[in-house]
Amino acid sequence: MHANSAASHIVVGIDGSDTALAAAKWATRFADKLALPLHLVHSSPAPGPMPEVALDPAELAERHRLFRAELLATTESALRDWAPGVELTSIAETEAPATAMLRAAEGAALIVLGATGAGMVERWLLGSTALRVVGSARCPVAVWRGDTAHIAPGDDRPIVVGVDGSPLSAGATRLAFEWARLFSVPVTAVRVWSDSTAVGDAVPTALQLLGPTAMVIDWERIARSEAQTLSTVIAPYRTDFPDVEVEERSRRGSAARELLRALDDAQLAIVGSKGRGRFRGALMGSTSQNLLHRADRPIVVYRDTDS
Repeated sequence: MHANSAASHIVVGIDGSDTALAAAKWATRFADKLALPLHLVHSSPAPGPMPEVALDPAELAERHRLFRAELLATTESALRDWAPGVELTSIAETEAPATAMLRAAEGAALIVLGATGAGMVERWLLGSTALRVVGSARCPVAVWRGDTAHIAPGDDRPIVVGVDGSPLSAGATRLAFEWARLFSVPVTAVRVWSDSTAVGDAVPTALQLLGPTAMVIDWERIARSEAQTLSTVIAPYRTDFPDVEVEERSRRGSAARELLRALDDAQLAIVGSKGRGRFRGALMGSTSQNLLHRADRPIVVYRDTDS
């Protein structure tokens, strides 16, 4: 995998929910195709003193240990039935879930998390664990949403990728083509441009020379130019991945809206995170956040070791 060619495993978070189990089943597709083991991680802090419960701290700790072990064993059993050829390793911790996930993901190819909530309100919410992992990871992070009762082992729908010309977008685009080749599916490359692309050209000097006609915008010319820019950006990937079918979509408007539209006919979307450094690494661009909160299928936020 381009994001980390020396990656040794895939990590998935387990919390006992149907969503987490579905995310783990989805993750087995990648583990199987990449011939990598899948590490199941469950972490929950040990319970503190509970005066209303007639158990001493040692007994509480032991019950907590047994609960974690049983949860992971049950998940392992379900996954072995689902994907018998995938190597599984279970990891139980007693710290904040995000902390355990990030440590388990050192050297990982991919982190997979189930999004919290499936209702009309909860669908718009994303758990703090997922947000922290997405903001701090040093590899791509997939936040899974979908129908927990219907997880197909194969999917021939395209992979959507957001293309904006940035270095992280380039990494996300290459990852999309690698996965498309891996699963023999097409890529839908989406580039979105805004009104400022044209209005920015109407500088005061132009107004002085041309008068009001300087504000007459040739949207068709701009659309052709933006489409050509997308074709130029995608050209090297067409060369490197000649067997991958590509659809290019250059659109005027909102990046999140257009990516969500493309996702209607796709199996997942990949976007680059704009986080940088120790502080900004915890932040995400508005497009990534919009997709993570609103999409009804998996969103992969591309991160690399330099993020």
